[in-house]
Amino acid sequence: MIISWRSFAITLLISLLVGISSAGEVVDRLIDVGAGRMASRPVSGETVVLALDDRTITASPNRDFTMTQYANVVDAANRAGAKRLLIDFYFDRREQDRDFINFVSAVRRMGDRIVLAVPTRAVSGTGESTTIFPSAKFGPDTPIASIALDTEFWQVWSMPITYVAGGRPLPSFASVIAGKYSKEPATFRLDLSYDTSTISVYSTMDLLSGKIGTRELGGRNVIFAPTAPNFQDTFYLPGHDRLPGGYIHVIAAETLTRGNPVDVGWLPGLFIAVAPLAAVLLSRFQRAFLPTAIGTAILLIVSKVMLALTLVTSWIGAGLFFIAVITAMVSRKRRRASAQRENPVSGLPTFEAMRTQPPFGSATIIAAKLVNFEDLAAFLPGEGSKQMVDQVARRLALACHGTQLHHDLDGTFAWLVPYYQHSQIETQLAGLAALFNAPLTIGEQRIDVAIAFGVNDEFEGSNAQRLAAALVAAEKSIRSRALWTKYAPREKEDAGWQLSFHSQLEDALTGGDIWVAFQPQYHIATRQLIGAEALVRWTHPTRGPIPPDEFIVQAEKSQDIYRLTLFVMDQAIRSAAQLHAQGHDIHMSVNLSATLLDHSDLVGTIRVMLTAHHLRPELLTIEITETAQIENSRQARQTLAQLRRAGIRLSIDDYGTGQSNLEYLTEIEADEIKIDKRFVMTMRDSQRNLEVVKSTIDLAHRLGAVAVAEGIEDAPTLALLEQLGCDVGQGYLLGKPQLFSDLLNSLGDTPHSRSA
Repeated sequence: MIISWRSFAITLLISLLVGISSAGEVVDRLIDVGAGRMASRPVSGETVVLALDDRTITASPNRDFTMTQYANVVDAANRAGAKRLLIDFYFDRREQDRDFINFVSAVRRMGDRIVLAVPTRAVSGTGESTTIFPSAKFGPDTPIASIALDTEFWQVWSMPITYVAGGRPLPSFASVIAGKYSKEPATFRLDLSYDTSTISVYSTMDLLSGKIGTRELGGRNVIFAPTAPNFQDTFYLPGHDRLPGGYIHVIAAETLTRGNPVDVGWLPGLFIAVAPLAAVLLSRFQRAFLPTAIGTAILLIVSKVMLALTLVTSWIGAGLFFIAVITAMVSRKRRRASAQRENPVSGLPTFEAMRTQPPFGSATIIAAKLVNFEDLAAFLPGEGSKQMVDQVARRLALACHGTQLHHDLDGTFAWLVPYYQHSQIETQLAGLAALFNAPLTIGEQRIDVAIAFGVNDEFEGSNAQRLAAALVAAEKSIRSRALWTKYAPREKEDAGWQLSFHSQLEDALTGGDIWVAFQPQYHIATRQLIGAEALVRWTHPTRGPIPPDEFIVQAEKSQDIYRLTLFVMDQAIRSAAQLHAQGHDIHMSVNLSATLLDHSDLVGTIRVMLTAHHLRPELLTIEITETAQIENSRQARQTLAQLRRAGIRLSIDDYGTGQSNLEYLTEIEADEIKIDKRFVMTMRDSQRNLEVVKSTIDLAHRLGAVAVAEGIEDAPTLALLEQLGCDVGQGYLLGKPQLFSDLLNSLGDTPHSRSA
């Protein structure tokens, strides 16, 4: 699906809560209001309103409509042949009037064709209600009915069929007119499609003056109700203006007379919303989701309005909520996908778009990487980066030959080369390299750009895997400074090994596949064995011997170098202790990456090892590599000071290469300086390298340190080092890295140092 099942399920659950809590009714009511605004159904005319309007009140003495006048209205309606007269007034404050008896007599004369109102109103500030029943003077046989109105959101949405007033179930005016009753309290929704302007309304003054009579009222239900403003008997009907209460009773009577209103609830609407959306999300037609969602929403709204015309009330708020939320999720997902599929800088499709296209088949993937793209992007101001990318893209497009160029965010490009063009790839890349020999012009600046390529013509794997392989080859081209590199399946095996390096290292340490070799160190002047360097080795059960540079670099990347170093340290100290126990006071050297000096517990751990194996600290020499790590590390400098205070000797390894230079002799108070083998092995052929070796030996002596030469592989080199005054040497001429047992055997029975 476009969205997750979890998101779909959570949205459905929330929609159910919306339906249960009636929170979605707000939407339904807004739709009802809109439908009410378009009301066009005329009323039947079977029920009319006899209005006690402002004109009638004005014509009354002292603007007071007397009880005698009320009696005259009843008698006039009776003479006009009204089918039923429903009086929408209550007279609890008029019973003491002298002429109240006249009204009572008129009511009795009309018999059961008159209905008196029973109002129920709220008592201010109490939350309770009170009901006013007609005076007992009317007698027990006079019909009565409730005129209670149920307002929600300040509007009248539904009316009662039966209303419990003062503990008595009473029919409503609408129930009496429609002849439909319920023993239990019940309400029904009003049909808001009625046009209230079609209600026949007659002035009471016209009835009393004889202007209207049998023709207007005969055979009809007449609701005698107040419409004059001073009565304040007006209510809001959804979608209509404020209306007198008598009008509301007419609409209620029309609704109930026309049929039996039904409320189907909110579950059908939610089902109608969920079913089509779930179906389209699960199908291969997910592109049609938005039209389906819009169509479903329209269907719900239209169905609600049409059902309302047939007196069926449906609630679609929960369903519309579900559609809205799911649509928002899908839209956001598609926006993100669209953003991922188009690079905002170049406008070219991204690698995500490349991965999701149909399988590459027999096409070759070429990846191109700008060397030092981050540095270039940081250097170029304003729109400079975009201009650079645009110019690079234009040059690369020349090699695409109609296939789409893709651009990722990190200055990497890729494209496909059809199978029939395979033989031309090398020529194409050489041509591209020539194009990039010319600098880019960014504003007034000329920028030199280097680019490297990776090629993957293997047909196996998914689009994503094949693209990743081409990117790996491009990265390898940058490291090896080659124009292009072809991805080899062997690299996939190496990548898999690297991904599981941590677990394989643990297995190797516990299984004995990782072990320590010892290379002897000799005093050059006397040819006596005075020390050994502990070197880690790994014999993999399937890969065979793994070069130390390979797995040590990987250990540093995976943060396993500390574990590996402590393993070698423990083996070296243990071996040195065995040599000491047999009378051989031989120094043991162990390499330590400067990155590990930041471990605050390093010195304590080494001291525990020395104590456990009963070895004097001065017999251990720690060789520090990558001394550039020390410069900005306070912890590293503290660790070095602690090592010296513990009596452990310090050595600067590979002096003269990389970051191991004069600057760090001030950072490390070294006991020895090791001259890198690259200078030693070529000193007889290179005067410059000879001078480096010579000056390093002299410098070590001036600093009170021992000069150690690595890489001694022939006798003339050894003789030259002796002539230069070098103190200690190691190399294949003097001894290869070997098992501890072999080193122990080479010492023979001599209790002291052995001569080379």
